[in-house]
Amino acid sequence: MTTKATTALAVKTALRGILVNASLAAVKIVTGVVGHSYALIADGIESLNDILSSTVVLVTLKFSALPPDENHPYGHGKAEQLGGLFCALSLLGAGVLIAVHSIGNLFERHHAPEWFTLPVLLLVIVTKVVLSRYVLQKSEITDSTALKGDAWHHRADAITSGAAFVGITAALIGGDGYEWADDVAALTGCLVIGYNGFSLLRTALHENMDGAPPEALLDEVRRVAAAVPEVLLVEKLRMKKIGLGYFMDIHIQVDPRMSVAEGHRVAHAVKDRLLREVPQVNDVVTHLEPFAALEIKEAKEK
Repeated sequence: MTTKATTALAVKTALRGILVNASLAAVKIVTGVVGHSYALIADGIESLNDILSSTVVLVTLKFSALPPDENHPYGHGKAEQLGGLFCALSLLGAGVLIAVHSIGNLFERHHAPEWFTLPVLLLVIVTKVVLSRYVLQKSEITDSTALKGDAWHHRADAITSGAAFVGITAALIGGDGYEWADDVAALTGCLVIGYNGFSLLRTALHENMDGAPPEALLDEVRRVAAAVPEVLLVEKLRMKKIGLGYFMDIHIQVDPRMSVAEGHRVAHAVKDRLLREVPQVNDVVTHLEPFAALEIKEAKEK
């Protein structure tokens, strides 16, 4: 899949997430207010946060697809990593906001939730689980950190909805005096949101700091480069993620008796093969080094 096609798929996925979240947020908040469920209202607020994060993902994906210019010779791909960072921080912020409101409600008497909030929550849970799996699958295809963060927003929403379902059920079964179960459920959901938020934050910071890619990808790149006949050894390899792909520097060792023209041809062969066989790679800078073992052997013979 080309970078253009990958970006288009990611944008389409984010847009679908926005449309679904907008519908669910309206349903949850209205039902929560009418049905006296603070957990459902909190869940609706989390869905509003999902809309914001999905919108940011959409904007950053489109911006990251812009071609390189004089001020951005590597392109605008880092916008995608910034979108992932925003998703992580907004998820943590949503967790804090819901926790503050839930703790405040624990010390106030309020109406017990209405029974009709339960079927609404069941519909929300099923929808969110399906949406989360869909977006997560597309994030793996596109290797988009921002889209992965969006998927975890959807999954966190499904989990908080599940917690709200348990809390409302407990409040309805317990009757008068058990209204607090609804708020405890909202707090439980906050713990899940916080855990997911910190996990996403770690990944987003890693990529924004140009952290190394997975070892499996590094091994694949070394294997493909070493398969070029004139390459005697892959000496060094550095890769960093920019947008939905990777930029890399690779040092290869070749026969020291090779001419400059021949070396130039080999360097291009390595680059072309990597771009063709490793779809995650967007650009390659190849550096040639003399094969050390051959130099040592020739020195001993002399």
